[in-house]
Amino acid sequence: MNLKDFFKPTLGKVIIFLILMVGLNYWIISSTFVSDARILIGLPLGFFPIGSSMIFFDNITPPTVTFSWINLILDIIFWYLISCLIIGLYKKIIHKH
Repeated sequence: MNLKDFFKPTLGKVIIFLILMVGLNYWIISSTFVSDARILIGLPLGFFPIGSSMIFFDNITPPTVTFSWINLILDIIFWYLISCLIIGLYKKIIHKH
């Protein structure tokens, strides 16, 4: 398998990508609760901010945690590469037998 075929989107790669990227990140984001802090959640890099901030009475504002587009793009690349590896290994095992 050459690199063009390895990275070419197929139905199998897209389905595995959606299960990994959307499914795992939805599960981790929806099941995480953070009290009195704001953090970025996501797999493998955090991109979605969750939590709450406590109001300080001495005029010190807590740091702002916002959505991270860079981490989201890196996560998309990572999970697509993983889905390509899974399909590539599957095809290699099937052609071996």
